[in-house]
Amino acid sequence: MKATVSAMRPMRSARFLLGRLGVLAAAAGLMLGLGASGAGAQNAAQQKALDHLNSARRQTPGGNSTEAINTPLNQPSGLAFDTAGDLFIADTDGNLILEVNLVGLVSVVAGTGQQGFAGDGGPATSALLDAPLGVAVDSAGNVYFADMHNQRIRMVAFSTGIITTIAGTGVAGFSGDGGAATAATLDLPTGLAIDSNGNLYIADTNNNRIRKIAAATITTVAGNGGQNYSGDGGPATAAGLDSPTGVAVDSSFNLYIGDTHNQRVRMVTFSTGIITTLAGNGVKGFNGDGSAATAELARPRGVAVDSSGNVYVADSDNQRIRSIAGGQVVTIAGSGAQGYGGDSGSATGSVLNSPQAVAVQNGTVAFADTQNQAVREVVASTVNTVSGQPSAGSEMFVLGGPLSVVYGTGSLTAIFSNGSNTASGQVSFYDGIGASPALVSTTSLAANRAAVSTALLPVGVHHLAAVYAGDANDPPIASGIYVLPITPVQLTALAKAVTMLYGQTVPALTGTLSAPLAQDAGNVTAVFSTTATPTSTPGTYPIAASLTGSAAGNYTVTLGATSGSLAVAQAPSRATLTASSQTPIFATTTTLTATIASTTSGTPTGTVSFYDGSTLLNATPAALNGAGVATLALTTLPVGAQNLTAVYSGDVDFIASTSPAIVSTVLSPEFSITASPSTQSVVPSHAVNFTVSLTPVNATFVYPVSLSVSSGLPPGVTASFAPSSIAVGAGASTTVLTLTASAQARLENSRRPWEQMAGTTLLALTMLPLAFSRRLRKSARRLSRAGRVLIAVLALAVFGVIAGCGGGGFFSHPSQSYTVTVTAVSGPNSHSTNLTLTVQ
Repeated sequence: MKATVSAMRPMRSARFLLGRLGVLAAAAGLMLGLGASGAGAQNAAQQKALDHLNSARRQTPGGNSTEAINTPLNQPSGLAFDTAGDLFIADTDGNLILEVNLVGLVSVVAGTGQQGFAGDGGPATSALLDAPLGVAVDSAGNVYFADMHNQRIRMVAFSTGIITTIAGTGVAGFSGDGGAATAATLDLPTGLAIDSNGNLYIADTNNNRIRKIAAATITTVAGNGGQNYSGDGGPATAAGLDSPTGVAVDSSFNLYIGDTHNQRVRMVTFSTGIITTLAGNGVKGFNGDGSAATAELARPRGVAVDSSGNVYVADSDNQRIRSIAGGQVVTIAGSGAQGYGGDSGSATGSVLNSPQAVAVQNGTVAFADTQNQAVREVVASTVNTVSGQPSAGSEMFVLGGPLSVVYGTGSLTAIFSNGSNTASGQVSFYDGIGASPALVSTTSLAANRAAVSTALLPVGVHHLAAVYAGDANDPPIASGIYVLPITPVQLTALAKAVTMLYGQTVPALTGTLSAPLAQDAGNVTAVFSTTATPTSTPGTYPIAASLTGSAAGNYTVTLGATSGSLAVAQAPSRATLTASSQTPIFATTTTLTATIASTTSGTPTGTVSFYDGSTLLNATPAALNGAGVATLALTTLPVGAQNLTAVYSGDVDFIASTSPAIVSTVLSPEFSITASPSTQSVVPSHAVNFTVSLTPVNATFVYPVSLSVSSGLPPGVTASFAPSSIAVGAGASTTVLTLTASAQARLENSRRPWEQMAGTTLLALTMLPLAFSRRLRKSARRLSRAGRVLIAVLALAVFGVIAGCGGGGFFSHPSQSYTVTVTAVSGPNSHSTNLTLTVQ
């Protein structure tokens, strides 16, 4: 842009600024007393602008141009560049669309300045508009604008200058998607953008949608109509928007949306239709430049995008123009103070007032400084006014200073000007927004300047303003609000390194902290903490530092390079071993139980291997249960003393360990048996004794011993043992085996069966006559006792003779020997011994 001004334009009137600040009763009374005249001045300025333009049409060749810098504006709220570099302005409260060409001349594109709706089909300069806002220009030079209160989108044809409605019926509402745009209803359309294919995008603000006109058909491309924030990462048409007022489109057809009341700039990727947040965390405010994801915006309105894909946004309530690129937000114009100032100086030191629109072309960023009634531009980091007359008088009071300061430092300076006057009197500095801002300090003007120290202001975003009380020559005046972020002082903490065992209570953490400012001595201390717990896996854990104390909010803390950490080491474990029996019997089950305990807390996991000396007893290690116990059942321990241990494998938390050895003496059930003498003879009606000796392999018997004659016992001979059994725990023992022969034992063991039968038969025959002869019986009864005895003896003799015939003669009876087996049973073991018994 060629049109610039070399001197800073004065601010708006003190009446307006005092009214915005709302401090000091005297200033408030002044505001009330002059409010009506302020409104009159605004109307007069508007009329003056129209008169100037009408005069220019008559006086300038072509009848339609005048100098932009001398043309008053009334709430400029929309901007667009055409391909030639001309700048188009939607002068909202002036109800005009203006064009500023490359030589700084302004002309009317549409509107008479009168509010209303009329003129479709005729010259655009004769049409009536009602609060036009967004403006866009296509590659053919056709101009589109959002005729906001007429609920229409209108177009001025480049070739004819004729105005027509291309969307909207004039009735506020939502309808028509998928049909003719002229039949659709809109509700407060604001921002406009046009792509390289001539498709037009509309910020349909009260419908909470972005709509698109392509081939005269209207559709919704973002927003579901709900007034909320939702949908990031999903289809843009399903997302919630809140009063969007800005829209832009890049060369790849990606959309950018000023989602005003959601305090965000959002993007719709053309290839996917997915909506995401480009900048803003949803919190209204200003937290400095930096990450776009965490940046705070305050009612972002107009957006624009350059050929490199850099996005620009009018951050209205932050009084800044900001760029978004590479995930970072950067202020390119505005100090955060609300007012007017800074032309021909650094753009970031300038003072803006509610900027609402932005446009960019060839490195020039133009913005509508709406409440300053001006259009300004940033070229090479310098700001200048392009069009408008922002000052309403010559008195100006500007508060300026750095964009941000570190806690404990800095100052702001209020500069007063009113022509050549040197003012005197008091300046009061206030902090806060609302009816009761806090008084920071009061000082006197000196050479039209007054400074306030920010050293004692706490960390945070401060809204500072200066109020001059006035003097005899100069009325009271207030500065704009200066938004000053105060950032914390960084302190350095060094944590003391500590070590703990797994399962131990985390020890107290200590360290050192660099000194805070003297004003906060004793009010800031460091607290050290760690995420480690008693059951954290062994390893190294960082120790974090935080601040506490009444002044802690003014500082941040970082850990120094030599700050220590917390090391968690494996805890020792303790293994113990028990056996179900210390003296098990061979081939019976012995259960070994290993218990692995922590020396701190917690329960070890892992496995246990059992050993007998160096011999591994379990090929597969036994897993510990939830109580830290593992068992092994054995039947294979050899006889004798066994040296048993349990070896714990360890785990991530516990060190391996080995139990103390236990000695398990495995007892044998074996024994030996002998009998003495080995041979004896017995005669009928007599008994003989054998001594049976039982000797265990161990010192004592591990099972009871039962005794029996298992075979070989002669007829007529009985056996008995005294004692009949040996008890468990007895040592080497003896028992007496008694073999008793009956009176007939020799006969029963020596005669042949037929011999015994013959004797019996002969005796019977001998007695038969006595049984069957009455005379003989009677004779026998008459016999004397001696006679009867004699007969019996004779009969027995006969019987003996006959019986003895089988032995080589009637009186031959030889002895006979037998092998008798004695068996002892003890548990699973059985042993026998043989002895010889001869029956005489």
